[in-house]
Amino acid sequence: MRHIPTLVRRELGAYFLSPMAFLILLAFQVIAWFNFWELVDGLNRRQQSFSSLRDPLNNYLSQSIPFWIALLVAVPALTMRLLAEEKRSGTIETLLTVPVTETEIVVSKWLAGVAMYVVLLLPFAIYLPFLYYQAKFYFDPGPLLCLSIGLTTLGMMFVAIGLFFSSLTRNQIIAAIWTFAILFLLVFMTLLLYFYAAGQRLEWAEGIRFVAVLLQVQSFGLGRLDLRYVALHLSVSVFMIYLTVKVLEFRRLG
Repeated sequence: MRHIPTLVRRELGAYFLSPMAFLILLAFQVIAWFNFWELVDGLNRRQQSFSSLRDPLNNYLSQSIPFWIALLVAVPALTMRLLAEEKRSGTIETLLTVPVTETEIVVSKWLAGVAMYVVLLLPFAIYLPFLYYQAKFYFDPGPLLCLSIGLTTLGMMFVAIGLFFSSLTRNQIIAAIWTFAILFLLVFMTLLLYFYAAGQRLEWAEGIRFVAVLLQVQSFGLGRLDLRYVALHLSVSVFMIYLTVKVLEFRRLG
């Protein structure tokens, strides 16, 4: 595993050699400002009394449709090139001949993708200290910390899924489409399926509720750090990384 830091630096450098990363960062900065403006607008409505479930701060990001749509586009855009581009350009053969293991290659690409994902989330956090210290709105940082942890582990899972689909093809567009489709199912379709199952009082409604990403993040936003969700995200991440390693091992043997 001693080659992983070098490989991670290589991947991060590759991100910023193309304008894609800068465009995505700019888009997330705009969305972060829009979300913060909505948050401040909601907090300024003094005549409205908020319960803990309807407090705009608790809903920050967790119920922001622009944030989720941007995330569903950004993750496939960030992960589609990780292995598909290596295959298309032929550099994957060179990479597999140097003294590094498939596990080191996959883990380093995954870590670089996770690092870029965390960078995307930073704009949403930089405004909050101004709200706390300049506007003197002394909110409880606990729910925001839980939300940060939840979004980070969720991003680990999303990047691992994108990396797996990038390993299956040399076409970046196909990798991005498959990643988007799976993430869309996890984020939106599971929520709709849960509402249907709950409305019909079906036995498997609670099972769907457990894997519904939006409900998980809503729970994090309320300050409930459910370790079962964290374990689910990390378990799926490890499984997808394992499958990606097997794909590369099969390619080397082939």
